[in-house]
Amino acid sequence: MTDKDRTGRIVDTPETDGGPEALKSRTLREMTFSTHIISLNAMALMHLGEMDGVPDDERDLDAARHTIDTLVVLKEKTAGNLTLEEEQLLGSVLYDLRMKFLRHAGGR
Repeated sequence: MTDKDRTGRIVDTPETDGGPEALKSRTLREMTFSTHIISLNAMALMHLGEMDGVPDDERDLDAARHTIDTLVVLKEKTAGNLTLEEEQLLGSVLYDLRMKFLRHAGGR
């Protein structure tokens, strides 16, 4: 079950009436442009098989390319509207993902 805390953030609320589980709750990070970019980066890394626990046979280079293309579109559509930090993050993430994609796609 989810609920909002006093700041408006979404948190998981236990469905028990007490005990250790009642103390566990998870606060999701505020969604910003940077957290969205980091989320898309993680998704692309997962598709490339760059994250721990992803078997080689579950790599999906087409999905990775789609996610990278999504980041390119975001870069194009937000040009001139980002902070310097957001611009640098997006540029760095794109460069890193492109290099990893080329390394993995080399054997295609």
